[in-house]
Amino acid sequence: MKSEGMLGGYFSCFSAMAMLPVPSGLTPPLTVNNETNHNGVITIITSFALFIVLGSLGIRVYSAYSRRVQQLDDLTFAATVVCLGVFDILVLGQISVVFAQIHFGWGKTKTLIATKDQQKLEKASYSADILYAAILSSSKVSTALFYRTITLRSSPWMSYTLLTTMIVCAPITIVLLSVRCDKHPWRDINDECKALFSHWKAITTIDILLEVALLLYPIQSILRLQTPLGKKVTVILVLSCRALLIPVVAVHLYYIGKQMRSPDPTLEGTYVTIVAELHVALSVVVLIAPLMKPFIAAYVDENGLAYTDELSASRTKPKLVPRSGRSNGTDIGAQHGTFPSTNRIMKSIHISVDREDLELFQQSKNSIRLTRDTGDDKSRGELMMSKNN
Repeated sequence: MKSEGMLGGYFSCFSAMAMLPVPSGLTPPLTVNNETNHNGVITIITSFALFIVLGSLGIRVYSAYSRRVQQLDDLTFAATVVCLGVFDILVLGQISVVFAQIHFGWGKTKTLIATKDQQKLEKASYSADILYAAILSSSKVSTALFYRTITLRSSPWMSYTLLTTMIVCAPITIVLLSVRCDKHPWRDINDECKALFSHWKAITTIDILLEVALLLYPIQSILRLQTPLGKKVTVILVLSCRALLIPVVAVHLYYIGKQMRSPDPTLEGTYVTIVAELHVALSVVVLIAPLMKPFIAAYVDENGLAYTDELSASRTKPKLVPRSGRSNGTDIGAQHGTFPSTNRIMKSIHISVDREDLELFQQSKNSIRLTRDTGDDKSRGELMMSKNN
């Protein structure tokens, strides 16, 4: 397989550097990479995934802080934020467990692993696998919630069906990976448990089918928006970056098969862990892709309003402004529901005219006072003329 050759070439180069003797007066490196120990490359890839996760947290915090339109009263948006928080916790937990795996000897040949660390290593590997499955599920649920937020009331039954499917499949994949052959499931890391690889096949199949559903769903909603074709294409391309996850999960299954058949699964499992951490990092990247400038420029206008068929409740709450008998046509339509339920770009425009109304009101009072004064003067003049006569 091409990817295996690329990884193998990288390992060979890294191994040659690791086998060089340490000069006198220098301490040996914390970890190495050679034919019997791949700790070094696992550490590098896992650290890279950690960097991506922390960077994504900063991007999301900055995006939430700089947004002009607040959606804290939108339940779907709040649920998305909570789900993303759970996703981040799971990712950080999984990366921490992988570092524990490295500490206990994962990536080394079995002859280099201390007997006292064997059970700890197996439990850490078992925990990392379960957290990996939970991360994939939470990523899909977060994406489904995000799609529900940006499409709002366009095909609500489809969005709720998609979200329900993601939520239902999450515990199924976790249970499939948790249940193994031995009563101590963490011991099953090779082909002694024939059912384990079948479970991984089922999990991979479910994952690919759900990714395809997440790719197809937003297309029909975006195409119905009344925006230029170029902006539609940009939005679809940004949302379609999840397609990168499909070949990664397929490669992950391939290396799991090699690990299961290998007489030295802790060493061969290096490739499985590397692909899994790259998968986790990509899952983080595709979740922050809609926060990037191309998507924002194509999908959100300069006021922070999305080009959707309807605005959420948090954006369409009428702002009552005192007016002197005049109304804005946009507000009247919004209050009486005269807008047709077709897909269109809708913006609620509220213009404050209090100052103008006050000035007009004062001018009217001055005119009335002037008229009254003029009338009084005229009456006085007529009265004086009548007296003189």
